[in-house]
Amino acid sequence: MKQRACFSLLLILVFNITGIGQSAERIFYSTFSPQDWDIYISKNGGKTIERFTNHPSLDYDAVISPDGKYVVYTSERSGLPQLYVQPIEGNQSPALLIISNSFQDQAAFSPDGSQLAFVASHEGNSDIYIIPFLPDSTQDISTASNLTNDPGGDFRPAFSPDGKQVAFSSDRGHEIVPHPQFPFARQRIGDIYSVDISGKNLKRLTDSDSWDGSPLWSADGTKIVFYSGRTGKNSIFEMNTDGTSQKQLIEFPGPAVSPKYLPNGNIVFTTWNSEQDFKIMQADKATQEITPLFSNSPDLMFHADIHPNGLMVFHGGNYPETQRQQGKFGFDGNVLAKLTSSLFFADQQIEAFGVRRAFVAPPQIGNNLLFYDAGDIQSFFEYLKPLGFSVFWLPILVIVMFLSGLILGVRNRKKTPFWKYLLFSILTVVAGIATGGLFLFVDVINPMPVSTIRWTMGLLTVVLIVLGWWQYKRTTRLKETGKETYRISKLYNNLFYGLAAFSFLCAVFINHFVNSTIHFYQVDYATEERKPLFILEKEPNTNPANFSVLDSKVTHDGKALIFTTGSFRANATTQGDIWKYDFATKIVTKLSDSPYNDGFADISKDGKIVFRSGRSESFDIYLKTTKGIENLTNDIHRDNFPAISIQGDKIVFASDRLRKDNEYKTMDIFLMKLNPDNSWSEPERISAGKGQNAHAHFSPDGEWVIYTTEGYGINDEQALIQPIIFSPQMYGEIVAYNLTTKERFRLTHNKWEEGTPLWVE
Repeated sequence: MKQRACFSLLLILVFNITGIGQSAERIFYSTFSPQDWDIYISKNGGKTIERFTNHPSLDYDAVISPDGKYVVYTSERSGLPQLYVQPIEGNQSPALLIISNSFQDQAAFSPDGSQLAFVASHEGNSDIYIIPFLPDSTQDISTASNLTNDPGGDFRPAFSPDGKQVAFSSDRGHEIVPHPQFPFARQRIGDIYSVDISGKNLKRLTDSDSWDGSPLWSADGTKIVFYSGRTGKNSIFEMNTDGTSQKQLIEFPGPAVSPKYLPNGNIVFTTWNSEQDFKIMQADKATQEITPLFSNSPDLMFHADIHPNGLMVFHGGNYPETQRQQGKFGFDGNVLAKLTSSLFFADQQIEAFGVRRAFVAPPQIGNNLLFYDAGDIQSFFEYLKPLGFSVFWLPILVIVMFLSGLILGVRNRKKTPFWKYLLFSILTVVAGIATGGLFLFVDVINPMPVSTIRWTMGLLTVVLIVLGWWQYKRTTRLKETGKETYRISKLYNNLFYGLAAFSFLCAVFINHFVNSTIHFYQVDYATEERKPLFILEKEPNTNPANFSVLDSKVTHDGKALIFTTGSFRANATTQGDIWKYDFATKIVTKLSDSPYNDGFADISKDGKIVFRSGRSESFDIYLKTTKGIENLTNDIHRDNFPAISIQGDKIVFASDRLRKDNEYKTMDIFLMKLNPDNSWSEPERISAGKGQNAHAHFSPDGEWVIYTTEGYGINDEQALIQPIIFSPQMYGEIVAYNLTTKERFRLTHNKWEEGTPLWVE
């Protein structure tokens, strides 16, 4: 305890000497950090539960010591995820176990309780470490031994019953692959490994095309239970300790992760549903009966740990009230995440704020106001205006006509061959898909101007009316001659007119299908008081699909808000626009001047505007000055997210220019400097490591670049993180880079997706 008291005194002295908490400059970044997780405990085998911790920060991943006296868990109460120990009995406060300036998580006890395995990232990426468990002392991270020491990420360690081996999951054995739906994102695959506690005799136990994770040894040391996504969803599997005889252990319709053995040999696991309600279930291996482990519990429950004496712990909590009422602030939870409030690096200290929303503009100089867009719409059906329900007419028409063909075919099969009605039903589906697909292509997939959509759908309307009229004449002639085939001919006639009506509505009411206004707000991040700022109406020829906010920031002088409207996944020739809102005059001005994909603008103090544009049919970086507009990059590569220093002499941007055509194109950060002759230098790469790098921005003095990077890998199993925060990008640590000294400082250390950092005065 003396060691811990000395450490606390040292912290107090550091805070007083350095003046931490008194900095004028601030860093804001978006974070997908969840909210209000605490540790819960049951002392009677799950019959009742009580809250074990109660802190505004996140507490998670708790484990019980083998002697049943302590709980070790991860807490972010210091600003970093670090390991804390707390006695189960008594009212003793939690105590920090390990001194470190980086991430610690996923603790696991050795069978005799003398050692603790955990995941840490102080040497770069996530590795497994082992340290003596000393509940009355605070140890330095340097005393921990690196068990895995690999460039890949290693996670979720578990000791064997004899304490001689550790099983864990790792993404080291697979290439990182593109996400199937999000081309900018990368996905990892993990396998189960085992290694001696000396770090020798590494064995790969699984080789899957999906994530295998969270291994745990059976009490007799003959089996390892784990979860795997190899069936198309995460399910519980079991195997021998050498990796043989891998088999699915239980049948369960939902996902299942984080397995644990109960003392009777049955299985406990975490599951969730489409509403993101996470629950802990227990499965009887013999009967395959699956029931909730707890009957009265919070909304969210994760990762149970079970002790033979009946103790159980897990983490979770209830949904924040603002998350239950989405639209109140436009944030999932509180405006600010309760993360670190100060960062100290390179002889300076900066206030840091994690904002629970992407693309929020930091405050003007001297106030606490954040600026952002947020609709008052609560659901997809609310989002559609009344005329927008016409888009549902097509599927209704197709269903009715399809069934009509089949029903009339059965009724008239003796008069007209049934196959003709069946063919009509099939052609109805094909025609409906073709008509709806055309509208979907020009309106959403490749969003075109409203005028183009109207011409396209208008021309289709004329063609369908002509076909309908021709079919009407043909039906009339068949009926006059007494042929029974006039009935099926009439069906075709109705189909053509129905499709024509749908196409006509699309042409006329395209601007009414979705809400075409953007509401902007200001919110005080200290009091969470929200007020309307202004409303932006869509221009008549702008496709509604190209009218969402992609980026926003306050100008360096604090006088205006600049933002981009467009489609996030649009190509270079799809419309995107740059706007400026003047706080004093309350006037909105459009800064872009092309029908192409302009966006992500930044303005220097002397009025230079840097932005990306697709006007060359490739994404390039442009600079607008009093002399005109200059294409600074002008190549086939994808250049994006530019920023200019306040002084107007440096530009940073993200680009895939170092990747070959046959490679997955991740992005790096590049720097350009203004030469004495007013030309700009060639782009110089300033980011480091593999993976995605983006959203670079300058410090107020222009000496630092702050950006988001994937370079440190991930800090937990991908399959456990993504259902919680929907994070397909898998890059999310904030880094500061000094342009003079070339020093690089990692500013955030956790497993939540973070990005779009901005450094303001």
